[in-house]
Amino acid sequence: MAKVVTRPQRFTPEEWRLASNVKHKNTERDRSVTEKLILESDRLDNEGRGTLDRTLADVNKKLDQRLDHVKNWKGELEVKRTDLVKEIDATEVYLVRLQKELQSLQDNLHIAQTSLANREKRFDIDLVHDDVQKDLIMEVTAVQGAIALLTRTIEQTEEQLRCEFFFFTGKLYISVVDDCDLKTWE
Repeated sequence: MAKVVTRPQRFTPEEWRLASNVKHKNTERDRSVTEKLILESDRLDNEGRGTLDRTLADVNKKLDQRLDHVKNWKGELEVKRTDLVKEIDATEVYLVRLQKELQSLQDNLHIAQTSLANREKRFDIDLVHDDVQKDLIMEVTAVQGAIALLTRTIEQTEEQLRCEFFFFTGKLYISVVDDCDLKTWE
């Protein structure tokens, strides 16, 4: 149902003063509470900012330490990579020397075997088993042993070179990944 609109009630001056004093006291009380709330909010804000600043400084310090560690690791990796490159180069030089020595021994073996074959082609009294024959047989045996040893050494050196190469490429990949990560951090 609809209410009938009535005129506002009229107050006496005493009632008006009393109502005004109550409103004034309520307003003062609300203002005081608001000021306390503002002060408490400012205090909490300052406290939060202080905590945030300390946390941020701590995180920045730890991040800088981590960056220093990564840079040190990268430097160590670069030294190891340089050492590995030198070792690979030295191993390649050694391998070439071994291959040349193997070729030289194979040439010597061919000469000794040819000499033995020529001695076997002799007839009658010229077909002799003398000290020269014995020396040639010993030389062929020794050269064959040296060739077998050099062949094994060459195989081992090639395997070492493969391992060093795979190790090098793995470290190189890690170095590239670290370098990319480091650049994104900076």
